[in-house]
Amino acid sequence: MKKKKTVDRVKAYFVSPAGGRRIPYRLGSHLIWWFSGTKYARETYFRRKVHLIETFLQETGIRQSSPELIREMINVFSLKKWRVMAVSHLSDRKFRKYVRFKNLDVFKKCYDSGKGVIILSSHFGITEVAISAFPRIGYTDFHTVVGALGADSEKFTGINPRIESKTLVFDNFSDAELFKLMMNAKRTLNDGGIIHLLGDGYHGKSGISFPFINKVRGFRPSYAELALSTGASVLPIFITLADRHRVSIELCNPLDPGNDGMEREDRSRHMVSQYVDLLERRWKEQPQYINWGHMEKYLHHVSKL
Repeated sequence: MKKKKTVDRVKAYFVSPAGGRRIPYRLGSHLIWWFSGTKYARETYFRRKVHLIETFLQETGIRQSSPELIREMINVFSLKKWRVMAVSHLSDRKFRKYVRFKNLDVFKKCYDSGKGVIILSSHFGITEVAISAFPRIGYTDFHTVVGALGADSEKFTGINPRIESKTLVFDNFSDAELFKLMMNAKRTLNDGGIIHLLGDGYHGKSGISFPFINKVRGFRPSYAELALSTGASVLPIFITLADRHRVSIELCNPLDPGNDGMEREDRSRHMVSQYVDLLERRWKEQPQYINWGHMEKYLHHVSKL
């Protein structure tokens, strides 16, 4: 119990705004990696999370559990909030040292077309880094779609306010609220701006069902509908760790929107299916980056084939 209280105190400081600003990024990263590899972290402090991970891996058959994989998962998620804050407070020199963009030229080509870009992230990896990373490199017309509760949650608190993304906030999922949100997003895209949203959320009014890791689950097509109505490009993004501390921001090629000869509903499904396939591959290839909450949702709320 005494050891747990000590760990709790250290963790609380890490995730405080002061910890995000003051703990040197490299030192903090090494401390998290060290703790993730301890027997205490694996068998006591994160015992329930480890059980969840092992159950998920066993049921999906994605990969055999191993101490190395468990350590990587704890390293990614145990203090993800601190990493998101700390990255936003890095100096420009250290940002270039610790954060690397992959395929940024693909993004720039779409952005320079002036038709707007939809950055499509998911509950995979450390996706919240995007909130500060794109404004940091000069894209100040970057807007993150977030619910009112999420806007006041730890997702945004402690991030460097000088380079924090703008937000499109919605209060609930009523038809009127969603219509208002879509109109605001359309205006941003029509002005050539950037909309950042999740492509794998469970909440929402509608969804399209697809096979996913041997089960069936629904995916919301809002980003596809938004792209088809504005001509914006949809670029999936995956933010992971290149090693114990360096952050990799990988931008994928734009989703194919189909052609004008297709029905609108078929084009929307065509786009969503591409993203589902891509996300499924990532889950299989890099299970250490799957959000713990989404592992639980998969086990309990996703229908079997």
